[in-house]
Amino acid sequence: MRVNHNTASMSSLRHLNNTIDNSNKNLKRLSSGLRINSAADGPADIMISEQMRTQISGLNQAVKNSETSISMVQTAEGVLSEVSSMLLSMRQLALHAANDGSADSKIIQADQMEVENILATLDRIAANSQFGSRVLFDGSNEVNGVAIGEGLTFFGASAHTQQSPTKLGYAIDIEQVAMRSEIIAERGMSLEEIENGVSFVLKENNRVMKMDTNQEKNLKENIQQVLSNFHRKSPTATREKTEAQLQDLVANALQMKAEENGLDVEITINELGMLTVRHKHYGSIPSFGISTDLKGLFGVESGNMKLSEGGQDVSGKIGGEFALGDGQFLHGSKGTPTEGIIVQFDKELGRQLVPVKDKQGNVIGQKIVQQTNKELVGRDVEGYVHITQNSVVYQVGPNHKQTVAFSFGDMRSGQMARGVTNNSQFRSLADIDLTNQTGAQDSIKLIDDAIMEIGVLRGNLGSFQKNSLESNLRNLRISSENLTNAESVIRDSDMAAEMSDFTKNQILIASGTAMSAQANQIPKSVLELIGSATQ
Repeated sequence: MRVNHNTASMSSLRHLNNTIDNSNKNLKRLSSGLRINSAADGPADIMISEQMRTQISGLNQAVKNSETSISMVQTAEGVLSEVSSMLLSMRQLALHAANDGSADSKIIQADQMEVENILATLDRIAANSQFGSRVLFDGSNEVNGVAIGEGLTFFGASAHTQQSPTKLGYAIDIEQVAMRSEIIAERGMSLEEIENGVSFVLKENNRVMKMDTNQEKNLKENIQQVLSNFHRKSPTATREKTEAQLQDLVANALQMKAEENGLDVEITINELGMLTVRHKHYGSIPSFGISTDLKGLFGVESGNMKLSEGGQDVSGKIGGEFALGDGQFLHGSKGTPTEGIIVQFDKELGRQLVPVKDKQGNVIGQKIVQQTNKELVGRDVEGYVHITQNSVVYQVGPNHKQTVAFSFGDMRSGQMARGVTNNSQFRSLADIDLTNQTGAQDSIKLIDDAIMEIGVLRGNLGSFQKNSLESNLRNLRISSENLTNAESVIRDSDMAAEMSDFTKNQILIASGTAMSAQANQIPKSVLELIGSATQ
């Protein structure tokens, strides 16, 4: 029996203190609703929880960003809808002015005045359409570029294109120029063959053209007139000249017939008097075929189809990165800084007539020699394209660089419908003039091109809103919900479990207090022992 150290009391007190600590923790968790109130409650858990809270906070802000971005895009789409309606009104005015037979000069002048008012309104809309303080369609929110170099033309870039790293821009190295598919006759058409009649069948892009020189009234009359001069032995109508005239007549008639049937081909007689058919478009995809009843004209049996060959896409590099060729257009590859860049290289290999000599050096004929790639694009660099990136960037994710960008167009009339071929030399929509028949017809072409530009921009804007913003917004909300639930599992209290534990601890506190009191009574028995010894 000891007096100085009451181990039973110390043990009871230790257990009582632990129970009181646990009870205090229960109270803290029940009052805060959190299982982890300090780092000591769970060091690893609080690290994970804080990271999750960072993500949740970012997700919630990204949701707000996306909602604001959608509002901006909807504002822009509303502007484009009105611009589209105005262009449709302009087109009606142009069609009215083109009806020159029933419209007097005053009516046409009124149409022109109305068009000018619409153009002024378009420019005003482009300059004043804003979201907050940002002007949308004045060209300050798009990617711009300029190509420097002979034969190079800048056609466009996208919001994914990175700004040029140097003052000169991205270097353009052309390795292969674009070529058109073609068929060249292996011999000329003789006078007798054309006099007897020639038939042709030309197929291109699921379209078929048939022509028989004896069935074409105007062509047949022209052929007979040329032949009559030859048969009368006119001094100027030599056989060579007559054959050349007849060949030109047949080629021109084939060209007109092809255009009537919607075939994209050019039909001519080359320097050696051979019938030449070339596709209008460059690249490896456009092709066609031709057949004739003249034996051996194209190196195949009469009636057999000769298929075109020789079409090639331009190939090369932009900024040292591999670029994809499509006809004369070179496209920056996806996933590279040049993604979205489109430049045109419109040079093509030339041809020249050279004499053919025998072993003794005597000229015995001529042949056509085509220029080589090395002669045309033998330099290291053909030019540069400089990109200025002003696309609107939206932060739509919770982390660094989780952005999307969109390039708004330039809706000013002077920047719309540029590069449209027309007889009136209109450079853009701002130049259209309805006061004469040619101008009215050309104005229709430019307005149609402007309508197409607006349609493409509206389509891209709608796709951007639907896929990049609205879809992303739904994903953000789901991610925020799931991540919040995961963070709650780690950090929040299970109130039922805590209450049960608190009740247990309350009972233990009462029990521990009673046992501590009993333990403190044990040393008193020493007094009884001392008292018995003194008696």
